[in-house]
Amino acid sequence: MPAEYKREIPDWARQEREADLAWIRANSGLFFFLATTSFDEHGRGALLVDTTVQKPEQGHPSGYVPQELLAKLHDNDIDRLVREYEPDQEFVMVLWKTGDRTSAYRVRPLKRLN
Repeated sequence: MPAEYKREIPDWARQEREADLAWIRANSGLFFFLATTSFDEHGRGALLVDTTVQKPEQGHPSGYVPQELLAKLHDNDIDRLVREYEPDQEFVMVLWKTGDRTSAYRVRPLKRLN
């Protein structure tokens, strides 16, 4: 890729991404189970986790959001991830962050739980 197309990622963003991915990987079996079960009932969508709130012994509020509702976020990257993932092998995770930011990931777990 030509240098002019490469985008520098600030250190804080790189560290945040690494922490996100480590947490997702550590829980990917459970997340994949939840995503595939929800896909069977609701169709394409993503697991959405509100990282701005954390309740003791309950963790972050989360749920499966169908594709039609995700479209209301008007986020082209999320729309593309949800449109293109392979539901039998992958899931999409959207992390809601402070400042109304989101981080979205297309995840392929190493193994399934079920």
